[in-house]
This record gives sequence, C-alpha cells and structure tokens, in this order.
Amino acid sequence: MTAGKACVAGATGYLGHRVVAALRAQGVLVVAILKDRSSDADLARLAHCGAALAFVDASRLEPYGEALAGAAVAISCMASASGHVGVADDFWAIDRDANIRFGHAAVRAGVRHVILVATFEGQASRRVSAFSGAKECAVDEIGLACRQAGVIFTVIRPTAYFSDLTDRAFNSVRARHRHTVVGDGRHRINPVHGDDVAAFLIDCIDDPTRAGREHRLGGPDVFSFRDIGLLAAEVLGCARSLRIISIPIWSLRVMAAAGTAISLFVTIRSEPPAATGRSRS
Repeated sequence: MTAGKACVAGATGYLGHRVVAALRAQGVLVVAILKDRSSDADLARLAHCGAALAFVDASRLEPYGEALAGAAVAISCMASASGHVGVADDFWAIDRDANIRFGHAAVRAGVRHVILVATFEGQASRRVSAFSGAKECAVDEIGLACRQAGVIFTVIRPTAYFSDLTDRAFNSVRARHRHTVVGDGRHRINPVHGDDVAAFLIDCIDDPTRAGREHRLGGPDVFSFRDIGLLAAEVLGCARSLRIISIPIWSLRVMAAAGTAISLFVTIRSEPPAATGRSRS
C-alpha cells in the first residue's frame, strides 16, 4: 500500500479488526476508531496489532475530525449491532447517520480515498429492510460528497459472513429448535470469510482497476437460507424437531417504510422552526 495513514471506523467489529490487522501486517499506520465502552479484549486485540486508538462514540454524535487528521484513506466498517432480520435497533443512527458523518468528515479532512462496507444487494434492497435502506442512504450521501470533492469512493458489498450465518442459525436452533428465513428460504447465498474481505478491501486501495468502484464479494460455496438451518439442525442432532419460521417479504418492506417515516419525523422535529413575522426595530 502507498505510504500514508489509514483510519478505520468500526474497528472492533467482525470485519473491522481484521482490516486493522491486515493493514498493520503491511506496515501501514492505522488509527482504529472505537467506543470508549469497548471491551478490554477489543482494546488488547487492537493494541497488539500496533494500531493507534481513537475513541469516538457514534451514538453520542462525537466528531471524527481529530481521528481522521492526516489520513490518506478512511475506511468504514461500521454497522449496527442488530443487523439481523426482524430487528430495527439503531440502523438509522449508525448505518446511515454515523456513516454519513464519518464520510463527510473524511472529505473535509482531505483524505484521498473513502471505502464503505455496505449491503450485498445494493439499491435493490433499500425497500426490503430498514438495515439495507439505512446503509444505502449512506452510500448515496458519501458518494455524492466524494464526487463533489474529487475523492475516490469504493463500496465493498460482501454477501454474508460465515460467522453471521452459522452463529445465528446455531444459536437459534440450539436454543429453540427454530430457524427463521425470509420468504420460502430458497434465496441462495455464498458466504465469505472476513479475512478474505479484508484482503480484497486493502487491494482496492492502490489498484486503479478496483478503486472507485462497487464490488460484490462472495465465497466458493452456495447455500440457501433454508439449507443453513437444516445443516445446523443436523450438526446439533435436532433435525426432526426443527421448525422453520418464514417471515413474509412484505412485512420487511413495511418495517423499512415505517423506519424511514419515523426517521423523517424525528429529523423534522429536531430542526428549529423557520422565523416568521417581522422583527421589531
């Protein structure tokens, strides 16, 4: 990688800490952004990599400017903690608003390249779930800011991570003998390992054939969401008692629309009213 500092937001997450480690392995100076409430294990892991630590809590609207000072590349792996189907926790606050603030701060700080990790489906998914809708708003806003400033903008879209699928499926099947799918569960996906995504992301920094584009990344094996639940049940020895619960696609669209409406209402309520009438002299 070309000499220069990299700043990684969401550095304690599944992908974020792998990106930090991969950059440090190449000798890159890295500022890892994390919350001051991060666990001791997360702090130790990042410190062991030799990364500088910057404490910025996105949920408190703290500024990113100091962490980004002097950075050549700004990478956001930020995602809400509850990105799974059926939960609308803080999608709009983190996946949309925090990412947008980070992207705008990076442009103001003079970075040359902004990289955002987003959803695999892209624009087509923004009306399907609140999580996807929030993330795609960030893609739009950061992309516009980068184009206006002449900054390279790269979007990485992993299909899904092995750990996300296995942990979710195994935890649900183990605890309740239940596996939840969207629709009929026959949608097929090829999950990818976080280390492979981190390596590809770093390749995008200097490779002109990859930088400034959108990339969809997947692994070598293809499964349906239904298959994943069945595999988990087979491994755990409860295939006969497994219940597969289907969530209608239309319900996710309703949730996404509701989330958008609530977010818009909160934004409007937070803006000061326009001045009316004449001022007194």
